[in-house]
Amino acid sequence: MTRVSPLAGLAVAAAVLLTGCGAVPDLNPGIAVVVGDDSVTTRHVADLSSDYCDAAAPQLEGQALPRHYLNGRVAGSIALRSAADQMMAEHGVEADSSYAAAVKQAEAQLTDLTTAQRDAIVEVQGAETYVAAAETSVGKATLSKQGESSPSADDAKAAGQKEFEAWLDDHDVRIDPRYGVAIEKGQAVLTDTSLSQPVTSTAKQADATTPDSTYAAALPTAQRCG
Repeated sequence: MTRVSPLAGLAVAAAVLLTGCGAVPDLNPGIAVVVGDDSVTTRHVADLSSDYCDAAAPQLEGQALPRHYLNGRVAGSIALRSAADQMMAEHGVEADSSYAAAVKQAEAQLTDLTTAQRDAIVEVQGAETYVAAAETSVGKATLSKQGESSPSADDAKAAGQKEFEAWLDDHDVRIDPRYGVAIEKGQAVLTDTSLSQPVTSTAKQADATTPDSTYAAALPTAQRCG
């Protein structure tokens, strides 16, 4: 199983696009992600993935990437954000200011994109930054209740990570298996959750953990990015 590497900032990079997201079956038709009381439709994932592809395409420099990798990245990011939001609501806190600062810096570097494309980059690639900010705020609140009025940033982050993992363990978190990602230990990880298997040589190569861009380019336009 491969962990989805943390983002170094929010800039677009082809390497970080090679991610996916999946989980448990028994979702209602048209539902891609269920996290606690929230649910997200497959249409929303597809629309966000389309904007994400448009934003990332120039960085791919002509190399194709199977669209399901982007769909997975999107679904996993949505799940993480939803879980972080619900955890913060339970603790009565908001994301640490470090997230807003990261978004502001990223948006200043993405002025050549449309608003939809810029929002897609921030929402998808900024998910782990958002979770980190949520963990910091929740960690501070948790330690404060334990009598630590001025915890260090590292201590707050560590406490928040424990709270986030505990929240995920205690709540229903499901992602349609088609996306090939699961949420484990507070992060999205690549995993084989697909209920189908690629049959042709082209499909097998394009569906690999590290897809061959030549084979991916042979996929129909709707099934690839770039």
